[in-house]
Order: sequence, then C-alpha cells, then structure tokens
Amino acid sequence: MVHRPFLKSRRVQFSLGLLVTVACLTWAMYSIKSGRPWREVLAEIGDAFRQADYRTLPLLWGILVVFYWLKAVRWKLLLAPVGDFDATRDLLPPIMAGFALNNVLPARVGELIRVLLFSRSRQVPAVTVLASVAVERILDALTILVLLGIGISRLDNVDPDVQRVLQSAALVVGGAVGGILIYLIWTRQFLRLAQWGVRRVPLLPAAIGEEVMGILRTGADGLAALKRGRLLGGIIATSFAQWVLNALYLIVALWAFDIPLPWDGALVLMGVVAFGVAIPSVPGYFGVMQFWFLVVLRQILEVSAEEKIVAASIYYQLSQFIPVTLIGLICANRLGFALSDADSGDSPVPSEKQEPDPDASN
Repeated sequence: MVHRPFLKSRRVQFSLGLLVTVACLTWAMYSIKSGRPWREVLAEIGDAFRQADYRTLPLLWGILVVFYWLKAVRWKLLLAPVGDFDATRDLLPPIMAGFALNNVLPARVGELIRVLLFSRSRQVPAVTVLASVAVERILDALTILVLLGIGISRLDNVDPDVQRVLQSAALVVGGAVGGILIYLIWTRQFLRLAQWGVRRVPLLPAAIGEEVMGILRTGADGLAALKRGRLLGGIIATSFAQWVLNALYLIVALWAFDIPLPWDGALVLMGVVAFGVAIPSVPGYFGVMQFWFLVVLRQILEVSAEEKIVAASIYYQLSQFIPVTLIGLICANRLGFALSDADSGDSPVPSEKQEPDPDASN
C-alpha cells in the first residue's frame, strides 16, 4: 500500500477545500443579510431566480460550445509538432472529460486524467501530453492577466482607495506578464534564473522548490509549437478568443438578472474569478464563486439588491456545471474511464520512462 504524504492526501485536500468553501459561503450570506431575517434574504434570492430571463440559456450554451471547441483547436496547435489530430474527434472528448472530473472529484485531478485518456487513446507519450497541458495553463494565465490589466486600466467608477489597489495590481500584472513572456521566449535562461532564485528563497523547503522547478521544466518541454510563427499566431488568437468569450458569458449571465455589466467590469470579474477559484475549495467552486462575485461587483456596479448578484453567480455556475459535467462524464465513459478508477490512489499519468498502454481502448 502506498502512503501518500499528509498534505497530498485527498481527504486533507477535500477537508481544506470544504473549510474554505464554508467560510466563503458564510461570509457571502452574512454580508448580504444586514440584520434581516434569513427567511427574507432567501426569499429575495428566490425572487431573483423567478424573475430571471432564462431565454439567455441557449445563448450561454452556444458560447460554451464555442469556448470548449476553441480549447480543442488550441490544443491541436500545441500538439502539432507530435501529430495531426482532429480537434473535435480526438481532443474535445478528453478535454470535456477532464473538466467534468474536475467538477466532481477533489484536488482537480481532471487534468491528469485528461492526459491519461488522450495518451492512451492516441498512443502519445504521457509526458508530451502533460507538457502541452502545462503550456496551456501558462498561456491561460498570460491571457487572463493581459485582459485583467486592460479591465483594471479602464475602471473609473470605484472608490479611490480601491482604485489605487487596482493600479498596484496592474503593475504586478505587468511584471507577471513580462516574466511569462521571458519564460516563453528565453526558456533556458529563465529556467537557470528560476533555479538560482528558488535556491535562495529563505525558509523555502527544498521539496517545494523542486516541485516548482519540475512544473517549469515540464512546461518547457511543450514549447515546441510556440517556436513556429504560424502555430504561435493561432495559439495566441485562440487563447484570447476563449477568455473574451468567458467575459461575454459573464455579461449574458448577469444580464439575465437585469444586472448590466460593462466590458471593463466583465474583464475584471473574469480575471479575479479565474485566479480566485485557484484557492482550495470543493469541486464546482460553490461558495468561492459567490465570494468573488460580491467582492468585485460591489466595487464596480451600483446594484442595490445584492441578492441578485448571489443568484446570478449561481446561475453562471450551474449553467456551465450541469452540461459540462454530464457531457464530460459521457466522454470519459466512452474513453474507458470510470469514476471508481480515481480511487486507486496512484497518479494516472505514467512516468517519463513509461509508454502508454498499447492495449488501451480507443
């Protein structure tokens, strides 16, 4: 029996996520209560749902379809140096499976399972697939930071103190973008500098430093597509298109509850939520999502009924959570994965020296 380190235990991760979720949800509910009876608060949230315009659902789901298709197209471009894959047939099913499993399993293991499913079905070494997924995460972070910086720079209707904080955040965003660009363009030099810096961080455990460097090295292995001009252009275009669509999704979801959200506010909310849900929480990000919606929209909107914000955040979540989870679980099943497989306790991704199982089902 393999004994995993305490902090890597799924039970510990789930317990920590549950604690964060409960804390965020408690804060969100008490912050809108304002001394009123709970019955009144819940009734107003219910009224917001009853008055919502659900004709927006087809539009939201259309955006969702294009969003995930663009993810598949970008992954196809990233994997172009190792094979010519069909975005819809080969890549979209494992992507959907990965997001669905992130929605129902703790510790965000869906991405690792996505790597396993694609590696086995298409006979591509797992380390190569993992590297491409690592580059995806870097590109997503870079794109979100750029769009968040644009949104922050255009905000002009917030408290001056908050504006100063946002301006400081914009400087941090700019520094982060610069660092990511250096990583993408001058990878070897960046890795040497990162190794030097990690070794000199006070009180940083060596194991954590090695884990950070391992992630950076793995990501570097998947940068081949970024060295080709035509592929790079498509990768950048699809990255920005995805997250602009995500901001549009927010606008439509809030519009359903009669909350007008301008584009600059949508970019800020999208960026804050994208990074905010990275903190430990239960699958689906319930509670955490409500927390960030309230924190951001209180500053950039003049909405008297905050119950509508809470209701809109739930609508935004469920309109994605339900179809993505259902479709993704069907894809996972067709690719030969069962939820019981996640209980094995072993990493689903083969080590760098292992090859995918040639007998795996297609």
